Amino acid sequence: MDMNNKPTFDPKEHQHLRYNPLRDSWVLVSAHRMKRPWKGQVEKPPEDNIPRHDPNNPLCPGSVRANGELNPEYDSTFMFDNDFPALQPDAPDPGSDHHPLFQSKAARGVCKVMCFHPWSDITLPLMQPAEIRKVIDKWADLTVELGATYAWVQIFENKGAMMGCSNPHPHCQHHRFFPPPPSCISI
Repeated sequence: MDMNNKPTFDPKEHQHLRYNPLRDSWVLVSAHRMKRPWKGQVEKPPEDNIPRHDPNNPLCPGSVRANGELNPEYDSTFMFDNDFPALQPDAPDPGSDHHPLFQSKAARGVCKVMCFHPWSDITLPLMQPAEIRKVIDKWADLTVELGATYAWVQIFENKGAMMGCSNPHPHCQHHRFFPPPPSCISI
């Protein structure tokens, strides 16, 4: 409290607006609402006993992926075209649609998967600094390489079943878009 007996602003306790410079807009933050009692869905904790190598995990070295391809016995980073890509380079154009509430336009690109490490029971923060450096260097190389062709490159880590990660293995995806989505961020 200040001298006038008014509460002092605490961002964890008081609603406020935060400026988003990327979108040039303001966002309402009501962090205090996290204290509400919760009776909704509660997710199970992550699996603790992930095997170091699971021959049935399609991201492991030497495993067969869904498309029938055999992964090499990799010992560092390993990159491949996503077997189930969110974007394809030759997707058809949806054509012109003049409805004001439902509009669409073509989205073309490529999607790759990069495994960070051959072991399934490790995550990026637990890897050795030299191993992490290889991952970051590969990200930088891909951003430069693909940025020459595509207007927007997005790299994101796949981690945890709650966010939709289908296989416990340290990996990320790379999406390349053309044209870029209206709210994209170039890296």
